Amino acid sequence: MWTVLVETSPARSFGQALVLVTRAEATSVDLLVEADHAGDVARRAAHFEPTPTVWSISGASVAPAVPSTIASTEPAPLEPHLAKLLSMPEVTVVVEHGWIIGECRGLEVARISGVGDEQRLDVGVGAYDQGAFAVMNPDLTPDDSLAEVVAQVLQHRGRGAEPHPLNRLVRERWLRAELIADPTPLGLAALEAVEGDAPRDGLYDVAPAFAWADQERVLVACSVGIDLDLVPAAADVAARHGAERIVLVLPERDQHAMTAAVASRCRVPIEIVTADVPWPVV
Repeated sequence: MWTVLVETSPARSFGQALVLVTRAEATSVDLLVEADHAGDVARRAAHFEPTPTVWSISGASVAPAVPSTIASTEPAPLEPHLAKLLSMPEVTVVVEHGWIIGECRGLEVARISGVGDEQRLDVGVGAYDQGAFAVMNPDLTPDDSLAEVVAQVLQHRGRGAEPHPLNRLVRERWLRAELIADPTPLGLAALEAVEGDAPRDGLYDVAPAFAWADQERVLVACSVGIDLDLVPAAADVAARHGAERIVLVLPERDQHAMTAAVASRCRVPIEIVTADVPWPVV
């Protein structure tokens, strides 16, 4: 029997704990988590077999944790003139955690801010660049601003492009964009982007990019690098959608044996597929 204290970023650290107990081939595991996060960890733990027992800690009190639920935030209705702007070729609208975002090949190029008549289109690569872009280009119309940013992204974010900072960012979302455009390599009819269980902090935040195949009831999770939270996060999103199968799409070099070992514990069958990476390999 193993007992693990999960302290730092407990929901994400659950993946680390799961790797630890999987390597040890533990069949009985107790996870001790602070009360504020115990419900999130208990929800994730329920997706795996054998299921870890999660205990909620509050001072000197210890009690079984009750799994939490994931709250979904609906964005405000998009104003028609802004919807028209985001219909530009090569721009895909993604809705995540109450935000309406315009992406070009997986990279954020626009974001809707404000509500109702106060809605506006902020243009730039990521939230931090959008304010600077508006200050540096005060005379550009929203159409011209978005067209300029999209052109810059397309120049560097395509097959055959030379290495560049723009093709190093959020590559997992680039993979998702390619599969949404053509899901046939996965044997799926159609895919749509869906949000994860927590908002990202920015372009450098490591987080899987998810897509949903409603016809086949399949969740697709795209990831790049070694992310110990990949399988727990995918299992969490799959449960929310009622998925019957999960497909992890990873570059070949990132397919660690431990990812497969953790995946084998998931209640929903998981398949690992090698990504056809669109960025320059160096």
